[in-house]
Amino acid sequence: MSGLGIIATVTAAAGAVAAVLLEWLIGAERVVLRMPPTSRTVVRWRPVLVTVTLTALVTALVWCEVHHLCLDTPEVRPSSSGFYYRVAYHAVLVGLLVLATTIDFDCFLIPDIITLPGIAVGLIAAVTFQEVQIAHLWVDWAYAVPQLHGPLIPAWYDQVRWAHALAWSGAGLVAGMALTQAVRLISSRVLQMEAMGFGDVTLMGMIGSFLGWQAVLVTFLIAPLVGLIAVIIAKLMANHRILPYGPFLSAGAVLTLFFWSRLWSATRMIFSDLVGLAMILAAALALLVLLLGAIRFYRNIPTGRSLPPANETEAETPPE
Repeated sequence: MSGLGIIATVTAAAGAVAAVLLEWLIGAERVVLRMPPTSRTVVRWRPVLVTVTLTALVTALVWCEVHHLCLDTPEVRPSSSGFYYRVAYHAVLVGLLVLATTIDFDCFLIPDIITLPGIAVGLIAAVTFQEVQIAHLWVDWAYAVPQLHGPLIPAWYDQVRWAHALAWSGAGLVAGMALTQAVRLISSRVLQMEAMGFGDVTLMGMIGSFLGWQAVLVTFLIAPLVGLIAVIIAKLMANHRILPYGPFLSAGAVLTLFFWSRLWSATRMIFSDLVGLAMILAAALALLVLLLGAIRFYRNIPTGRSLPPANETEAETPPE
């Protein structure tokens, strides 16, 4: 069996275990929230869907990282062992994102039992293996001279690797949570209701602890674009009052992983420039406002189906 086949087999087994864990978590959350059970069709096919999705995503990511070097950048060059540690590190993140997304779609919340241990894993594994980052904490490209030398990279990054790994992962955690909390407050003002829960904040903190602060900003740019597409599709297929935002963040993180090498080469100069960073934040904010406006417009479009009462939760049970 090829290496990729072994990875797919192991991932499928992990996906099956994750599907069982997922059913238990969803059942527990529904009991706490006093929500009715989902339809038998959803319950029957959800474990299979989760297993297949997780296996496909992780296998594709491993293939992309190993054979297409989708995380390869000029500044970050892990050793051969560190390279495979990083592959496993990201496989864990993808698994956690699949679980969180499925629960968010079902219960409209992201449980701390996934995100808080995920944050701990992101931080501890980064410090333990010290070569799983996809970018340095800070690289100054103002010192780069074509064909002579690259950007200025502080020497202590290599001299005290555990400290650099902790700073990189911790910065991603703080940036992810701070940005999401700010967006949560803005979205509540725009929609005149709470559009994001604190689970989205901890989810983005978990993503940041695995990917670092630069990838968090990129994810924030990608997530509203995914959300706009999802809003259109959801309006055509169903008439939910509110769409969870967590799945858009998860999709943005996965897309960032798959295209990081290209994204970094296109944006790396910006990440060493405070003005450029402000421009990225402004663009992400503008996209978010556009998404929130689309969601607000989407909620007011008649579809021929009656909407649930205003005081009814969005986690309505699908008909049997």
